[in-house]
Amino acid sequence: AARVLPISHAHARDRAFANAPSRAMATVVAGSYERFVFGYAVNNLPGGGGGDGGEDGTPSVTRSFTLDAHLTQCKSVAAQGGFIASGGADDLIRVWHHNPDGAVADLGTLSGHEGTVSCLAFHGPSAAAEPTRMVSGGVDGGLIIWSVANWDALKTLRAHRGGVHALSVHKSGKVAMTAGADSCVAMWNMTKGRVAHKTKLRVKPELLVFTPSGSSYVTVAQHRLTITSAETGAVSGVFDAPKRVMCVAQAGCDDVTYLGCEGGDVVAYDRRAPPTKPVMTITGAHPSRVKAICAPSDDPDGSVQSGGPGGGPVSLVTASSDGAVRLWDLRLASSGAATARGLGVANARDTPVAEATGGGRFTCVATMPTALPSKVAAAVLAEGAAGRARDGREAQAAAAAKRKQEKKLRVEKARLNSAKRVVDIPGKGKGKRLGDGDGNFEKPNYDDVDFEVVADDETAAEDEDVVNAKVEKPEKKKMMKKPSAAIDGDETLVPKKPKFTSKPEEKEKRGGKSYEETATAARRKGSGATKAKPSRGFSKPARG
Repeated sequence: AARVLPISHAHARDRAFANAPSRAMATVVAGSYERFVFGYAVNNLPGGGGGDGGEDGTPSVTRSFTLDAHLTQCKSVAAQGGFIASGGADDLIRVWHHNPDGAVADLGTLSGHEGTVSCLAFHGPSAAAEPTRMVSGGVDGGLIIWSVANWDALKTLRAHRGGVHALSVHKSGKVAMTAGADSCVAMWNMTKGRVAHKTKLRVKPELLVFTPSGSSYVTVAQHRLTITSAETGAVSGVFDAPKRVMCVAQAGCDDVTYLGCEGGDVVAYDRRAPPTKPVMTITGAHPSRVKAICAPSDDPDGSVQSGGPGGGPVSLVTASSDGAVRLWDLRLASSGAATARGLGVANARDTPVAEATGGGRFTCVATMPTALPSKVAAAVLAEGAAGRARDGREAQAAAAAKRKQEKKLRVEKARLNSAKRVVDIPGKGKGKRLGDGDGNFEKPNYDDVDFEVVADDETAAEDEDVVNAKVEKPEKKKMMKKPSAAIDGDETLVPKKPKFTSKPEEKEKRGGKSYEETATAARRKGSGATKAKPSRGFSKPARG
């Protein structure tokens, strides 16, 4: 089962790019052996709508971005509706979104193949809409259908033994074609997710592409080009290129097919013309083999400017292993270099209208209009306006909630401050707090204070049984007066002993009298009082 690594679903479109000025230009994406993906801005296309080219309106090709895409070489790229995808020899698919203002957002990495991702293709409702599906093929023989909305692997199909070499999706999105290492061409029912038809060819097909209308498809095996009807399977044209074909392109009309050859030439064949002679030749397009070819368009709605040989496109972009990307005006391309070579000038070559050098060893290219389709741009602007209005409402709600919270905190703080008021307790010093700040309160100790405790309003609210309590004064201890000292040298009445005891041996020392008896006798002696005699009335009656 395919595994999807974490990937951001957001298309990373800032409000700035929605408001950016529309620029009529095309974006060309090129993958390289050095693992990088290069982006080029093609301005002032021949027969196009202009752009930011030279001061005199001449076409130009300038590098706009460079992406560190894979761990090893990049083998395939696809671009449509602002989305860019690349497949590498590291078994991964990288996805980006290219904004009209030139910014590139990394959307993440997809993992599902167990080998090099050899081919990629986007599909949408139309060329003027964002893609809804992406199809990838690999050398593991698998074909994976991805959802662009959330980048889930919807279906994984076993397509070809030995690997998938090329794939192309019909403009309706219901059918796809693949060419594999098993020498078969397969037609797939994309609705049911299964193979609808499979044909084995005598020669292993290396390249495959649908015509713009979808009525036919083109296959390339080594140097032979074959055009086959997609409905009946009948072959409508067979052409032999002068050298081995490295890349193929179909744009503008169904009748003209463009081929990049190993020797560095670009040839075009028209199926309405005799198969022995190409309708156009770009002589010496590159010093070495032409690795990739595409027809750029700067129309936001996706249409290609026609007017070239055989009713095909006016412009063509080629890339080679020499690191050069070149823009050609097909109306002027084969103006004399082929004739010069026929006359013996071996180094004669056609001149491009613009080029950019210093890139990597290119392996594949894809192109798309830089500006968003008109419907998508209108939807983005509407979404941006709705988002700004939503942000304003959310900001107002957040401010109201903040004010409510601040008011609640102020009320709570005032309540705590009133509970932690300072009172003066007599005898205990000033400024003693009744609470500790956490809502834990301790009543003061009034035991040593002579005043009446009266409950305040807060205490009365908490306890309905409030009583006025009278705190009595504590009894003062009566101090015993010390015996007065001797006057005029007389001794004290009772000599103070350091210690008294009731032991019998101590009583014998004092004559058998206790301390109290001795003290009473001394008092009587000093005052002259005599012992009272008992009354006769209380005495015993006399006998006899």
